[in-house]
Amino acid sequence: MDVHHACVSMHPTAYTCDNVYGYVYVSSEDATMHAKHMALGFRVPDQPAHPFAFHIPLAELQSIREHAPSAMRPIGYVEIVSSSHKPQTLFYHKDPFDDQRSPNDWAGHRLIDALVPFVDVLASRETPHLFLLDPTPEDRARHQTPHFADDAIDAVLSRRSPLPPQKSRPDTLTSWAKSTHMSVLTQLSHVVRGARDSRDAILAHPLVRRAKPHVSTAQAGPYMVSAQSSTPLLSPDHPSLEFDAARVYLAKWASQVAKEGELNRIAEHAMDDGPERDAESLLGASNLPILPASDDKIPPLSYDVCTELLNTGAPAHAVAQQIFRFGLASNARALMWPYLMGALPLESDVEKRRCADGELASSYEAWMSRWFGHAVTSDTLEASRHRIWIDCLRADTKHAFFQTDACNKSIMLQVNQSGWSRPSPQGSSDTQVNPHLYVLSNILWTFEVYAEHAHDPLLPHVEGYVQGMSDLCSVCYVACEGDEPRTFWTFVAVMRQWGCHYVADQSGMRHELLLLQRLVAELCPRLYEYLQQIDGLNLFFCFRWLLVCFKREFELHDVFRIWEAIWSAGWSRTEHRGWPLCSHLHLFVALAILESHERLLIRHLRSFDEVLMFIHSLAFHMDATSVLRRAEALVYRLRSRVVQGNDVDSELRSMVLC
Repeated sequence: MDVHHACVSMHPTAYTCDNVYGYVYVSSEDATMHAKHMALGFRVPDQPAHPFAFHIPLAELQSIREHAPSAMRPIGYVEIVSSSHKPQTLFYHKDPFDDQRSPNDWAGHRLIDALVPFVDVLASRETPHLFLLDPTPEDRARHQTPHFADDAIDAVLSRRSPLPPQKSRPDTLTSWAKSTHMSVLTQLSHVVRGARDSRDAILAHPLVRRAKPHVSTAQAGPYMVSAQSSTPLLSPDHPSLEFDAARVYLAKWASQVAKEGELNRIAEHAMDDGPERDAESLLGASNLPILPASDDKIPPLSYDVCTELLNTGAPAHAVAQQIFRFGLASNARALMWPYLMGALPLESDVEKRRCADGELASSYEAWMSRWFGHAVTSDTLEASRHRIWIDCLRADTKHAFFQTDACNKSIMLQVNQSGWSRPSPQGSSDTQVNPHLYVLSNILWTFEVYAEHAHDPLLPHVEGYVQGMSDLCSVCYVACEGDEPRTFWTFVAVMRQWGCHYVADQSGMRHELLLLQRLVAELCPRLYEYLQQIDGLNLFFCFRWLLVCFKREFELHDVFRIWEAIWSAGWSRTEHRGWPLCSHLHLFVALAILESHERLLIRHLRSFDEVLMFIHSLAFHMDATSVLRRAEALVYRLRSRVVQGNDVDSELRSMVLC
């Protein structure tokens, strides 16, 4: 028995050549019209033997999501999800006899209306245009929670009139007020304590301690890069050093709301919007050039694909573009990272690559033999060894690779023969220390010997080990799957590029932050003006980002992806059709994070300390894919300004026109 003739004229595919015209019905198996006997089906009139292309009982329906037609997407569709059937997608082609209907009265709305008499339909507030059918209490609690726009925060804060008195249930109201008051105070205390911890952690860094005699306790280190003032420092009692924890808390909440909204927009328009629309949604319409298409369905480059690229002699720019666009699979990093970082030359001959690997291994053993098995007589060297080992004990070992078998017995034998006494952490024994940390410490100490005696012209002059190097080395170690020689030379290549952040005179970090400051002035003038007002042009809060290249801002798998994008963006011997993309992509990544939170910073935060606390709270709460996409769009924005003949700083010009 047909209970409802939906007459919505939906079809299985979006392509005209594949269309199977029909109608969506809500039907019943008998005349009882009981919910258990109701079903949703797509009927094909021309096939009497099999009248239904699919037939789903209403009791098994879970959700329906509608995508209404628009100017950018003339074909609308609905997605039907059930518990026992595969998801069904029905595309809507406008009925030629349906011109009189309102644009809002489309088939998806009528389908939902047809289901309302028979099932409990709940419109989700979490996901736009999603309707839950007979939702569970858990789903109802999740999808009924209201989400507010960023402007809603200002609306709440602007309310000055008190709530009208409630004479009924005074005890309940009083208890609610007290509990809410204590909850807010507890959250704000966490924010204040977190701010202090963040400041103390940064001030404890060796590079900052070196600069302490010349700066205040509030702003220290190699971050004073303002070209406008020779004394940009603030006194400890300056008003801008005082911050309101409530504003930081609200800004963090607004950031989460904005992040969810952006991810929803990206997911909703992924199949329809072109790359230029993507760029405009990220950075606003500003004559942006068309970005290369990004297909998330293509998997990262596997080991076999990378081997084929090497064997066929693919040019560096072609390999770099593929790595930048798709990234590397976990099984391909140990193979490709030494080439990507510049530790090995790109060779198509298999035998030459094998010989190069052998030379790396023998050279590493030669440098390691300079200290291995020898007793240390200098107190300075022993102190350096101690710092390395302590930082290795603090290394993040949550990644799955650190849980793999590292041949404990052979490593412990090597430790005993090394002549290096490495104490166990307090309250543990040698066997409880992750054996991978011993290998990591060997690599770091060998690098210190190499940096002192190799006289590498490409390596910045680094005076011994500096805290933060262990973070960079651990990334290389996991990427190279624990291969000591490859890890060592990959780390050497990384330090040739980023070792300037660790020089004693702080010139490298000063230069990097000054470049970032110029980028902010060029591409984000409103943000630049705001930072100038709060004395934040020193970009103190970006120190950790650049020092360890976002190692402590993202999960390790995202760090791999970001590093691969940064290195591949500048990997090419010669320019070829706009490649290399950019020589300092890590600065554009930092700018992308700042630019994405520009509105929140300007709207809610009033002092440098508030910005510092908020920026540090972003760690592990950012989407790496969105950040990289935004960074790429910023590169193209700067390149378009250069090409159009705008007055751009020469050093910035050279970054995007390599």
